Amino acid sequence: MIGVVSGLILTAGHSRGIAEEKLQLQVSPAVSMAPASIVIRALVEHDANNRQLELVADSSDFYRRTVLDLDGEFAPKVTELRLNDVPGGEYEVTATLYNSQGQHTVARRSIMVVSQRNP
Repeated sequence: MIGVVSGLILTAGHSRGIAEEKLQLQVSPAVSMAPASIVIRALVEHDANNRQLELVADSSDFYRRTVLDLDGEFAPKVTELRLNDVPGGEYEVTATLYNSQGQHTVARRSIMVVSQRNP
């Protein structure tokens, strides 16, 4: 289990490839105890064609979706979403950037919120 947790920590904050040029996703902490406070940051390169940013946190017991309209090149570079009292589970956090031509760029991260056990 320690190896898996270490792998999650090392990969949770990095984007790769073309998505990194347009969209980066940072989620912290990568591993936490429930009920957790999670911070999701989407870094979007300024572009006149940017229209919408969708942020999703999804697990078997929790779902949160936020959609923000973007004002092209005038939109903020960093969008931050804080989730409080997040229950235990394995989460996939997704950021999707939509442009005016209907194309989209996706960045994903996995995090773990460990449930506390009662003695």
